[in-house]
Amino acid sequence: MSTMTTADALRLAINVLRDCAESGRMPSGIDLDSDSIALQVEAAEILDEALKTLRDHE
Repeated sequence: MSTMTTADALRLAINVLRDCAESGRMPSGIDLDSDSIALQVEAAEILDEALKTLRDHE
């Protein structure tokens, strides 16, 4: 059984979203336009808040 927790998975997802926003590319190499970059940033922020909430309940 994996020792990865839900919090670990959320942190990894947040990091991928932020990396995409910073590089302007998806992991597959597809370029992102400014609207897509903004969505990546917003999604990372929302997941970061969810992670904080999760940690408060652990």
